Amino acid sequence: MTAEWGFGERVASLVGRLLVDVDSLADELTGEIVDSENSYAEGAVLDRERLHTVVRDNLQTLLTALKGGPSTLDAPRAAGRLKAEQGIPLAALLHAYRMAGRFIWDRLLVLTSEEECASELLPKVSDLWMAIDEYSSAAAEAYRTAVEIRARRDTGARRVMLATLLDGRAGTSAGAWDIARVLKLDRKGPFLVVCAETQDSEDSLLPVRDGLRAVGIGSEWIAQIGALVGLMALPHARMVETAIDQLTRPARCRLGVSRPFSAPINAPTAWREAQLAVQCLPLDANGAHLYGSSPVAILAAASPDTAAEVAQTVLGPLRALPETEQTTLLETLHTWFASGGSTARAAERLHCHRNTVLYRLNRIAELTGRRTADAESSAELYVALQAVRLGSGLRIA
Repeated sequence: MTAEWGFGERVASLVGRLLVDVDSLADELTGEIVDSENSYAEGAVLDRERLHTVVRDNLQTLLTALKGGPSTLDAPRAAGRLKAEQGIPLAALLHAYRMAGRFIWDRLLVLTSEEECASELLPKVSDLWMAIDEYSSAAAEAYRTAVEIRARRDTGARRVMLATLLDGRAGTSAGAWDIARVLKLDRKGPFLVVCAETQDSEDSLLPVRDGLRAVGIGSEWIAQIGALVGLMALPHARMVETAIDQLTRPARCRLGVSRPFSAPINAPTAWREAQLAVQCLPLDANGAHLYGSSPVAILAAASPDTAAEVAQTVLGPLRALPETEQTTLLETLHTWFASGGSTARAAERLHCHRNTVLYRLNRIAELTGRRTADAESSAELYVALQAVRLGSGLRIA
């Protein structure tokens, strides 16, 4: 229920005269609103007839309240909801209420001049604007609530559509493209699916989404169990590295990225690739891994039980050492491989003498029976090392 405003008997009777003529007044005010607001004039989102109805309902309710009669805020709330649903800016809605206040005041001034009772009206100007403020506030609150509800509804629908693409329920290629178009992801370039291993909400991805958008990459995300999954649409194939860079920069978790693909119908396969790519990174890593960039890691991630068996077979005696000694040897082996088999470069990276590296490699050979100088043994050591890095959580720099 609104507040009650008392204009005095003579002025209230003039308000009553406005009420009698509310239809024609609504015609005039509707015309003024359309003429002054491009949001109403430029589009057909809210036709003039519907706008007239809203204006009339609000004028009638407001004038009834100003006359001293009972009134509710149903009309302004309905106006707020309608403008939100039709996409009319909130600023345009509030401007319309200010116009209504001036419109009513101008009409009352004319009538009080005719009746020579202007002195009775002037002290009541604050009451009019208090009423306008209450009505516009009620309309704005309803507008914001409607926008929030619509945003949640739209977000929910987008999540369902993305899930439909990822799990293969899109059915046909045409259906998948239709979904991509609705999600505004129907770019000419390739797609990527990203799997971020995190318990965070989708809101945590706002910096990532904004960073991607800044370089022309569209994305849509959905929360899955223990992960956030995104579908990215690139402007062209050369943007793959840029996309991965944008993902890696703010990363606080492991992210797997699928191979680029050209049609959204292939999203389910890409999602499986992204999930597997996550497993190609050590457990405590922060960063992104592109599926296929490390075939050995893919093998280890695709069959963790087999990888663990290989690691135990190849490195069994070494894995039985105390953790400090075990880590030192595995880190040396990893650095030696990363240095292209150069003992000198490995020593430089490890900040030790090359003889120390040689000693550690010989120690590995004694424990495993496999020497890095032998191609087959070296391959087995490398595969086993990757299995340890990905499966045990053992930190190897």
